[in-house]
Formats: sequence, C-alpha cells, structure tokens
Amino acid sequence: MKRNSVLAHQSIKRDRKKDVLVFKRTLGQLGFGLIKMFVFLLCLGALSVGLISGYQFLSSAQWLRVQSIVVSGVEDSMRGSVIRLSGITAEDSLLSVDIAAVQRNIEEHPWIKAASVTRRFPHTLHIEVRHEEPIAVVLLDRMCLMNGEGVLFKDVDENDPIDFPVITGLSAGDGDVSEHLRRVASFLTTYALASAAVPARQLSEIHVEHDGALSVYFKKLPFKACFGRGDFARKIDSMGLIIKHLRVTNRLHNARSIDMDYHDRGVVAFTDQVV
Repeated sequence: MKRNSVLAHQSIKRDRKKDVLVFKRTLGQLGFGLIKMFVFLLCLGALSVGLISGYQFLSSAQWLRVQSIVVSGVEDSMRGSVIRLSGITAEDSLLSVDIAAVQRNIEEHPWIKAASVTRRFPHTLHIEVRHEEPIAVVLLDRMCLMNGEGVLFKDVDENDPIDFPVITGLSAGDGDVSEHLRRVASFLTTYALASAAVPARQLSEIHVEHDGALSVYFKKLPFKACFGRGDFARKIDSMGLIIKHLRVTNRLHNARSIDMDYHDRGVVAFTDQVV
C-alpha cells in the first residue's frame, strides 16, 4: 500500500513538471509571436511614413509642377474657359491634381458633354473635351437646346445658335417628356442619315401630338408630314417617293398633308381631296 502511494506521488510530480514545461513552451511561442507581430507593425509603420514623406516631397517638387495644360476637342475661344473651370494653377503639382474633381468642374459648363483628364509627366495635364452638339430647339415653359440623345442641356440665351428644327407640343409637367424627346432625337438622327427628298436643313418644326406621334413641317413646303411613333427610316424613304411623284405631276404645292403612318402606303390630302 505504501509502495503504491510513492509511485502515485512520483507520477503526480512528473505530470506537474510536464505541465510546467508545456506552459513555458507555450509562453515562449506566444512571446516570439508577439515580437514578430511588433516587428511587422514597426516595419509597416516605417513604410507608411516613408511613402507619405515621399509623396509629400514629390508633391512639392518643382520639377513636377504643372507647366502646360493641353485642351483638345473645343474651339480656341473656349479653351480659356476650360482651363479656368479646371481650377489648376502653375503652383499645383501634377502628382497632387485631383483628376475626378477637375473633370466634374469642367463638366459643369453647359456646352461640355464630358471631359477626360490625364497626367503626362513631368509637367503636362491633358484635357480632352466632348462638346455638346445641338440638333433642335425645344419649346417648353422656356426655350432649350437638345442634343442627339434627346437631352436638354441648356436654356437658350441670346448668344446661342437657334437655326434648328423647333420641337412643339410638349408640356413641362408631362411625365413622358423624356420619352418624347428621345423619339424626336431618333427621328432627326434617322432623317439626317437618310437620302431624303427634302434636305434635313429644310425641317422647320416637329410637333409632338398627345399620343407621341410626330407631325413634321418644312420651311418651303406647304404641307405637314405625319410620321407616327416609329419605323422612321422606311417612312422617310416612302415619303421621298411620294414627293418625287408629286413634283412630276405638278401637285406638290397643292398637298395639304402626307400621312406616312401606315404599314404599306402613304395618304396624301390635297386642298380638295384625299389620295
């Protein structure tokens, strides 16, 4: 009985010693891991400080100052406005220029559709501009210029060109105005690309009916042409054939309207009859 007690006591001492060794080994590993983590964070901090210091040095370096701003895509008369809108001065470093902010500033100009800004080291900032191209004047509660996507990009002022077709029949409170304008833009784009019997420069007015159908008036012709809501390319071509026939038969100036909103034909109304 005594022998068993001694063995059990020795076994307990061995287990305790083993536990102490395991604890010391674990503590050592933990301490080594903490040291490695500390060294890593120290190196990371030093690298960050180095990068920040390097960036600040480069940002203030004279040999990276903006010395030239090249603007393309606009006429010479507008380049000064683009440069002023950019907000860039000769004191700015090319490296520190906020490209996104410069683009936003330039695009605030109503005649600028989009701007792209790139750095060209060591001294040049290049600004490429897409200019708005109006294709019509829209009458709402005010006169606006519309581009080829059917977007109203500015109100008309006394210095703006207005020798474009006038869009009528729309109301500012109509929720379908955007859809109608896109349809008008589609018609005008299609008409400009077609070999129309009446040149696009002779388009005077496009009236948008309550259902969105388009009625077109010309500068030197007495009739209106009804084009409906779509299939414009076919209808423009068909109208050309009808106008040629009316010219040959000397009845062009007797026509009151040409309704092209049919699948396979056009209907011509004269002052005294419909054909």
